[in-house]
Amino acid sequence: MDGALRKFRVSLQALTDVFANRDLARLVFAWGAFTFAGWAFVIALSVYAFEHDGIWAVGIAAAARQLAGALASPFSGLIGDRFSRRLVLAVSALLGAVILGICAFAVDAHWPSGIVYALGAVSTVAVSPYIPAEGALLPQAARTPQELSAANVAHNQASNLGFLTASLVTGVLMGAVGLGSAFVAAAAAGSLASLLLFTLRKDAPPRYEPDETASGMVRELVLGRDAVHGDRKLRLLENVMSVNDLIEGAANVMAVIIALDLLGKGEGTVGYLHASWAIGALIAGGALAVLVRHGNLTAAIATGCLITGTAFALPGVWPSLAIAYISFALVGYGYASVKVTARTLMQRLGDPETLARAIAFLETNRLLAMAVGSLAAPALVELIGIRPALFVFGGLVAGVALVRWHALRVFEIGAPVSERHYELLRGSSIFAPLPVDTLEGVTHALVEVEADAGQEVTTQGDRGDRFYMIEDGEVEVFEDGVFKRRQGEGQCFGEIALIRDVPRTATVRATRTTRLVALPRHRFVEAVAGHRRSSHTADVVASGWLTAAAEEQPVEVGAEGSER
Repeated sequence: MDGALRKFRVSLQALTDVFANRDLARLVFAWGAFTFAGWAFVIALSVYAFEHDGIWAVGIAAAARQLAGALASPFSGLIGDRFSRRLVLAVSALLGAVILGICAFAVDAHWPSGIVYALGAVSTVAVSPYIPAEGALLPQAARTPQELSAANVAHNQASNLGFLTASLVTGVLMGAVGLGSAFVAAAAAGSLASLLLFTLRKDAPPRYEPDETASGMVRELVLGRDAVHGDRKLRLLENVMSVNDLIEGAANVMAVIIALDLLGKGEGTVGYLHASWAIGALIAGGALAVLVRHGNLTAAIATGCLITGTAFALPGVWPSLAIAYISFALVGYGYASVKVTARTLMQRLGDPETLARAIAFLETNRLLAMAVGSLAAPALVELIGIRPALFVFGGLVAGVALVRWHALRVFEIGAPVSERHYELLRGSSIFAPLPVDTLEGVTHALVEVEADAGQEVTTQGDRGDRFYMIEDGEVEVFEDGVFKRRQGEGQCFGEIALIRDVPRTATVRATRTTRLVALPRHRFVEAVAGHRRSSHTADVVASGWLTAAAEEQPVEVGAEGSER
């Protein structure tokens, strides 16, 4: 019991540390406001559609938004990989807020419902760059993999708080003021998110060497799909996420049907059912803080699917308002478990160079799956009735967990890494392009080495068996007995012998007591050679040192290292 409490306190401390990181804190708060805007609009639009055009309009209006977003997402991912992600986020949120403001005016002015639905679709296109750009920016803002995991839990809690407050506020506004006021609240929250995002530190657009295998807009766009489909873990993640997203799309429609049709309650009940979902998701945050931090990702995904599926069917068994609230709370708990874990895994496994496009591809799948769920809900209700439809949807998502339980074990991860060692590696141009998951594995493989003053770390002519980085201290480099340069904290050496498979090209000697970290040859080759950009960078660094040595020219020593 004491051990569990200690782990929980450590996990809560990790969440607290997220808010000590200026940019992570602002990203989390902005996401909460952005989520409020999105859900306030979705709930208000669903009620508007039901009242104006009936049950099918709810599904069609939702599907129109989701399909528009799905079509825009691949282009949105490309934007996130080519421009400042901070700027993409801020402008996207601002455009969305402006369109929601126009939508609020359209509702108040009694414009035709088709225009309101069309504005909803346009708003989804406007904000489609947000999720890919944010997903790619978070790993850059996080200082360690542990902080990234904690940031995603905090991100989820902000999302759920935004969802909860949006559900309650729209429920109150629609019941007490009128439908149009809910649209106004959505526009105001979107404006707040944009203001927060403009205060983030400026980030440089991603800069990479051109990919000779990718040419033309179409090829650039499909790199995100290729990045997902080329990785077995990401393909599995995509499948599980798609089923859960289908349920989310169905749930948004079923909330209206359950509240207004099955139970015969008022408009506010739709908002309160969504609020129950948000409360369940918030409760899930505490458990996720422990599970995600300590690597129990299979449990988070599989149990999340089982809880979501079982809970979704509950109103079909006992059609009462109390059971409906409990059902949506449990669905929120299970869905949040899958969503947060999947987001963390995507950021850990994805290649930084194509991460925004990979997230955009998954976002396209998410919106398509939600569109299918939005249309399937009214179709199934008309075909077999409300209660049987709930059983069908619930059985679908629970079945995924049961069938894929064994396969999901690939998502287990190891113990937290040393923040200092992780930062040393990420500061090197050789290792910086690696995905978080790979870099974390490399960090675990590092061996601490201490060299006394005058001790040789590498000797010219010996076989190279390790790559070194200087954690603290200083070394001097000799080639053929001639002094060449000194290197200090954060710099590295030993790459040429490993990359070119040649004997050491220089002798490296400590000038004082020096702490180093060493990476065994096989782990260096495995990590670097297996990644195109990292391998290319390492080869460029090695070539630079060899050329400089041949020409006997001094070389400016940076974090890239120098080879001995």
